Amino acid sequence: MPRAWNHFLTALMLLTRVPVSRWCVYSPEAVAAAVAYFPAVGALVGASGAIALAMAAPSLPAKVAILVSMLTTVLITGAYHEDGLADAADGLFGGSSPARRLEIMKDSRLGNFGAIALWFGFSAKFYLLDSLLIKGLPLATSAIIAGHALARASAVAVMHLQPHVGLDTTRSHPFCRRLNKQQLIGALLPPALLVVFFFNTAGVPIIAANALCVFLAATFFQRRIGGITGDCLGATVQISEITTLLVLLTRA
Repeated sequence: MPRAWNHFLTALMLLTRVPVSRWCVYSPEAVAAAVAYFPAVGALVGASGAIALAMAAPSLPAKVAILVSMLTTVLITGAYHEDGLADAADGLFGGSSPARRLEIMKDSRLGNFGAIALWFGFSAKFYLLDSLLIKGLPLATSAIIAGHALARASAVAVMHLQPHVGLDTTRSHPFCRRLNKQQLIGALLPPALLVVFFFNTAGVPIIAANALCVFLAATFFQRRIGGITGDCLGATVQISEITTLLVLLTRA
């Protein structure tokens, strides 16, 4: 099996519920290399949501079609990133010290901050997609694909900027490492080009806004817990998606 294909399948296995484990060879090396393919997996998840929206929009009310699209992406990922957002919000805003924040983030129970973050995240994406859909189905579907791809690229960038400070036994620890220059370019450049391809000059402020989000998120995580955990990456994905939709709405 070609190494690149195996690394992509490993990334797909790590970030989604798509049953590909029987076709990929799992190894620490494959897990580390799979990080470069996270944006490609994001584009695939986004494409699934875009297809669901395109199929549902002609026969269902617009808002229902958007819910179908959102549900599709959540089912494919197993709400992996949404769970990270909730846990990160509970820990980062609920603890009084870095150690206590990490302890809260490991707790599977949903707290007040986590519930608020989930409500806001889902609501923001729903209303932003609804507003984009009014401007046209092609714009909304392109936004979903680009948003998901760029969101995973943002997570990779944060991962590159900050060390992993969670337990070694967590799911994210094996792939939370700095990429070499070639891997980093391979992860970040394609989603940036995709955004420009979809939105032309409007893609520039989208990329710039996401770069700012990456810097602010990485700085915030470092100050609150000294680095990142997998939950921080999930939160980054959600914030980046919302940022892309919001900036696109102001530029479309």
